[in-house]
Amino acid sequence: MDICLDEFFTGKWEWQDYYAERLGKMFIVHAPYVFMAVWKVVYPFIDNKTKKKIVFVEDNKLKSTLLEEIDESQLPEIYGGQLPLAPVQES
Repeated sequence: MDICLDEFFTGKWEWQDYYAERLGKMFIVHAPYVFMAVWKVVYPFIDNKTKKKIVFVEDNKLKSTLLEEIDESQLPEIYGGQLPLAPVQES
């Protein structure tokens, strides 16, 4: 795939023409300060429709914010839901 610099910096890559947007909503929880610094650089290059689908969740509103979009039975216990997490088993 050929990407010229003007297309790169405007975010108009070839794949955007062929694939419909698939992101429903993204919740970012417990984001470290390093992530926020990188986010400020990346943010201007993200499509406006995609920007509207990204939610930064404050720690003091974690459960209430997530339960607005996610059923409590599908939300992991560590985020205030009812879904127990299965331990990861090494093979």
